[in-house]
Formats: sequence, structure tokens, C-alpha cells
Amino acid sequence: MTPLDEAIIANDLLPTEQQRTNVEIAEEFHTSEASVRRHRAKLKRRGSPDQGKDAFFSDVPVGAIVQRGKTIRLADGSYEKITWKPGAIELEEAKRLSYDDLNPVFTEPYIPPTVPTARDETPVVCLADFQVGKAQSGGGTPDTVRLVRRAIHDIAHHLSGARYKRIILADIGDSTEGFWNVAAQAQTNDLSLTDQIRTVQRLYAEAVNTLAPLCERLLYVAVPSNHCAVRTGTGKNSRANAPDDDFGIMIAKNIEDIVAGRPGFEHVTFHRPEKWEEAVTVEAADGTGIGFTHGHLAGTQAKVPGWFRDLAFGHRSGLDKARILVHGHWHNFGVRQVGDARWVVSCPSADRGSDWWTNISGDSTKPAILTFEAVGGNAQAWRLWS
Repeated sequence: MTPLDEAIIANDLLPTEQQRTNVEIAEEFHTSEASVRRHRAKLKRRGSPDQGKDAFFSDVPVGAIVQRGKTIRLADGSYEKITWKPGAIELEEAKRLSYDDLNPVFTEPYIPPTVPTARDETPVVCLADFQVGKAQSGGGTPDTVRLVRRAIHDIAHHLSGARYKRIILADIGDSTEGFWNVAAQAQTNDLSLTDQIRTVQRLYAEAVNTLAPLCERLLYVAVPSNHCAVRTGTGKNSRANAPDDDFGIMIAKNIEDIVAGRPGFEHVTFHRPEKWEEAVTVEAADGTGIGFTHGHLAGTQAKVPGWFRDLAFGHRSGLDKARILVHGHWHNFGVRQVGDARWVVSCPSADRGSDWWTNISGDSTKPAILTFEAVGGNAQAWRLWS
């Protein structure tokens, strides 16, 4: 623990009216206000005094407690009981470890060769359904990690040259396999939940670090999904809280924290749905609206265009302004046009396949990451990387 860390902790234990600002602490230690914020975030994840641990149950994060009860047993004392959601324990542990996991990624940013002219087309890099932690006959987590790292490197090489005005890096959901969709996941997964989260956020952080130098503005988009939802039990009816109680959303926030105030990443912005929504719309460099959702809310893939129409008509999540809707969930690449020539784009998965689905349907797809360009209200230049 550094003297700056000790000063932050001591300051936070003072009465509110006596606490110093981050700027005042920064001046004392001859550093920047951004550095103080990063140290404060790191302390919070590590569970330093008064930084997120419960006073009675020091091994349980406050955020994991959903109910309390107190019973008087003796005239001179009592005991306190809590009810907690299991997924939140892993979530808090991943948060605690995220600074040390991600900080090395951004110490030496990738600097590609570029030329001054900025390009109007907006590349969209779709990170969909990695389901890290799942092991199938086609392979497991090490195979997925190798594919993703190789694909991101190849995509960056392909995009180098004249800088783009904007690049969109989108987490389309289901980045982790989780343990609450079916009971069999406990036997088929090759990573614990905490390690699933840490692996994904490392991959996503490397993607941010690699793509950020290629554009004037990098948009990181994340949406909630069924595999990443924090749950209190098995099955879709066991969601613990609002849609934003989601491991993918948490990973986006962790990466946002680590790049905040960091030189070379001032142009990286983060976009997520509102707390109770499951889609978000952003703009390409030329103003083309692009909506993102995981896709599971539609029920079946054939119903996605109708779901798009309904939410656009209801002016939900900005989808009325979207000329392109991007979704995942069904692990296959597909493109169609609906309504007034709006695009619906289905993303392939980078996972190692689903033996369960293949045994039912006979269908399988090749693992890949999709990229395309958005310009003039259209989607074009499709490419699958594997």
C-alpha cells in the first residue's frame, strides 16, 4: 500500500465536512486528480477499510447482501443474519482483481502506422457469445482465447492506415458461460465464474488497447444478456435484479474505470442501456444509427425483425433512430432487410460450438468474429475473422 493509498483511506474515515477533495490530495502528493481516482477505485476493489465490506460480515461485500434480519438471543447481545445472492460474490471478487488484471494491458499502448486523412466509414467489431468457460467437443476456453486474440490482431492490421473517425467495439452479450442456465454447466465448464469474468475482461481490454489508436473516437458498447445475468438460482426466472445486474455490464464499467484519465484513451467512450432496458443505440461517424441488443428477448430468431419494429414504434432504447440492428444469441451470421430497408444483423459466436444444440438440430457454425462498416444508413463490407 502506497502513502497515497493511506492518505485516501484516512481521508475517507473523516467526517464528511472535514474530508479533502481529490484535487487537494493530488496537490499534496504532486500527482494528478486522475491518479487519485484510480487509486481510490483500486482500494475499493481490494476491500480496504470502509471501502465496501460489511461491518458485521467482513468476508461478504455489501453489494452481495440483499436482506438482513436481527434476532435478540440474550439480554446482553444479539446476532445478525443476512441473505445473499451467490453471483454477487464472484462479481465483487472480479471487481477487486480487475485493476491488477487490466492495468498492465494499458501501460504500453499499441501504436500502429497511420496517415492523417480520417475515413468516414465506421467499422463495427462484434464480440458476440464467447461463452468463456464452456468446454465442448470443439474445444474449451484456451481455444476461444487463441481465436479471439488472433482475430483482434488481424482486424487491427486490416484497419491500420488512414485513421477512422469512429470505430465501434461492441460486446453483444453472453461473454461468460455462467452456471445458472442449466445444472449441467457445473460439470462441463472449465473455469470458475470469477475466472470467466477475469478472462473476458482481459480480452476486451486488449481489444480496446489495440483498436483505440486507429481512430479519432472509439465507442465501447455493452448490452445485458441471458448467460451474463446475475441470478439467484438456475433458470431464466431467477434473475437477481434489473437487467444491468450483469457481468458484461460490470466488465464494461471495470474497463471504463481503468482508462479514465489515462493518456491516449481520452477519446474512448462507453455506452450501455439504461438500467431497465436491454438495448442501446449509438451513431456512426456520419450519423447512421446502430442499435445493439443481445437478442434473447425476441424469443426466436425469426421474431427479431418484429421485436425491432415494436421497440422502434415504442421509441424504446433509441431504436426508432436505428437503421441497423445488431444482435447475437443464435450463434450464426445472417443479414436481412426489413421495413424501410433497415438492416438486421445476426452475429456468429467465437465459442467452440454447442454439442447440445447440434445433437438436437444437426446444425453447427464455424467460430468467428464479425466486422462490418456502417455508412449512409447501410451496412457493408462484411467479414468473418477466425
